Amino acid sequence: MSVTIGIEAYERLADIAETELAACQGERVEDLPELYAEADRIRAALTPGKAPADAAPALRRAATAQQAIGEHLTARLAERSTEIGYLQRARDAARAYATTADARARA
Repeated sequence: MSVTIGIEAYERLADIAETELAACQGERVEDLPELYAEADRIRAALTPGKAPADAAPALRRAATAQQAIGEHLTARLAERSTEIGYLQRARDAARAYATTADARARA
């Protein structure tokens, strides 16, 4: 693979990472499998070893996007954990009310 094709491949990987970020932020999970498949095909076609120096800007873009994806998913996980906590407390309260109501009904 020539350096030019190699650079284009790294740039496409950066584009894919940025598109993945947008899909995560937009909660478009259905977009991800196609992006992952394309990225896998590109990575498989790249020559193993050190990337060309000209690929550095694309690699930085990809790394920045991947960092943002990690931060986004971490924040979403924290939000979901909080929501699960609320649901668990509500479930416990509902059980307590049901137990009390059942005891009163039997009395």
